[in-house]
Amino acid sequence: MPPLLSVVLPVYQNEGSVTQLCNEIFQNLDPHTDELDYEIVLVNDGSTDRSWEVLQELYRLYPQRVTIINLTRNFGQLSALMAGYAQAQGDCVVSMAADLQDPADKIWEMFLAWRAGHKLVAGRRASRQDGFIKDRISALAWKLLRRFAVRNIPEGGFDFFLMDKEIRDYYITNPEQVIFMHGRLLYYGYAPYFIDYERRKRSVGRSQTGLGQRLKYFIDGFTAYSYLPLRFMSACGLLLCLISLGTAAGLTWYVLVYSSPIQGWTSLMVAILFLSGVQMLFLGILGEYLWRGLEEIRRRPHYIIQQRVLRQGSQEPSRQTSASPPGPLPVLRSTTDR
Repeated sequence: MPPLLSVVLPVYQNEGSVTQLCNEIFQNLDPHTDELDYEIVLVNDGSTDRSWEVLQELYRLYPQRVTIINLTRNFGQLSALMAGYAQAQGDCVVSMAADLQDPADKIWEMFLAWRAGHKLVAGRRASRQDGFIKDRISALAWKLLRRFAVRNIPEGGFDFFLMDKEIRDYYITNPEQVIFMHGRLLYYGYAPYFIDYERRKRSVGRSQTGLGQRLKYFIDGFTAYSYLPLRFMSACGLLLCLISLGTAAGLTWYVLVYSSPIQGWTSLMVAILFLSGVQMLFLGILGEYLWRGLEEIRRRPHYIIQQRVLRQGSQEPSRQTSASPPGPLPVLRSTTDR
């Protein structure tokens, strides 16, 4: 029996692209069905357009290939991916975006690398076409993460990848509340095998990931895998302490030698405002770490499934994850599902 490959697609406002992407996947994998079986798991992450209706139509057309999941609201791309991973039943799982920027023709190449023994196969962007400013900011962010947080992360990161079911099981059975996916995947110790590809320019719709979300993801990665900000705070505190001691000694010497009072209300206010600003900055850094610790304690579900239509021939997944809401989840099958 050939191995089963699962392709997980998070869908948010992708009514214009998800059907075309699924057709590309069918075209690239159907010629190889003698060597693999495959399924597509589509997770609607609270879209307000017609994405869910499009997913239902895809299931009606391809009930033996497609599983569709509808979340109660928009939980975010990483939570939607986790919902898809938990449902995926493949021996390996491909994760990709639904915006047509990742080429579906690389899935077969990733599968061959997995079959050769690589448990983590990542698509490495040879170039990106997201705009000059976005490209420069992204390059700087990934360089900082590589230098100070996750040393083995590739330049430019990777969002298009294949992972073995063993990694998938680690990922979903030990979830972190604040997810930095790249760090999690590399933490398990499996060396990634890279496949270069050209990331295509978005042709349908627009990006739903704003600058604020990108900045939060960058901070999540730093706080999850680096103590450098805390060490920086300690070093700055020690430096300011030494400066204050030196300044106090110098002023004391000046008063004793010249018997003259120190003038300078303006310089005093500048020093107070500077130190107050430093204190507020350091409190903010501490707050970032403390907030993430609080999120881990709360253990809120990453997602809640409103409706799930399983592909024909699939079974309810036996894996239970901390991301699942308490109690059994209703499984709603199509009337064509026997």
